Amino acid sequence: MSVTTLVALFFVGPIPQDPRYHLFADSSQVLGLENFWNIVSNFPFIVVGFIGLLRCSRLTQVESAAGYIVFCVSAVFVGIGSSYYHVAPSNGTLLWDRLPMAVAFMAFLSMLLGERIITRHKQACLWLLVLIGLSAVVYWSWTESLGRGDLRPYLLVQFLPVLLIPLIVWLFPSRYMSNSLLLSSFALYFVAKLLEYFDTEIMSITGLMGGHPWKHVVAAVAGLCIIYAIPARRPGG
Repeated sequence: MSVTTLVALFFVGPIPQDPRYHLFADSSQVLGLENFWNIVSNFPFIVVGFIGLLRCSRLTQVESAAGYIVFCVSAVFVGIGSSYYHVAPSNGTLLWDRLPMAVAFMAFLSMLLGERIITRHKQACLWLLVLIGLSAVVYWSWTESLGRGDLRPYLLVQFLPVLLIPLIVWLFPSRYMSNSLLLSSFALYFVAKLLEYFDTEIMSITGLMGGHPWKHVVAAVAGLCIIYAIPARRPGG
């Protein structure tokens, strides 16, 4: 999505959630649980979040700690919220999927801004961005409840960081975050979006699992790259 497209979002009418979004190619029932793979494929998010939290006490850059912790906790809740959503996909359950995702996006953006651009009030920036992310999702859910859903603020929260992050990495030198891991997370995010987009085609090719469960796994690995982009001492070091 280009900058022009993002700006154009506010020159068009409200964008409701497409009901077809909730129709996934893979609704396999395993152990009596429908949408099994779409549910259990969220477990890597929880694992990644806890891996990140276990590194907290060993971070070499305390200034990133608040954003880092928010990101890791959000990853855990992405796994929980997305699993809950996939049990019974609907706009109501999608709210709990999108809330932690928005927080994770904003926490990541705040860490990068704090490392390369912002020199003061870094925690204020974090909480402001988190509030913006949460507000965008709540606004979307509220407008859906009124029958005139509007995704525009949420689309900005999701896609604007995707545009800003590689630009920041390119224009501003790293002080401690790993550029290679940040760019890897960026590439993996796009792979995850492709897997999501070709959900049905992948299900047709494999006959075993759709693209959406794989999207969860790849997105979790992208999150792990972000976590390890923040340096930490070795255990016992």
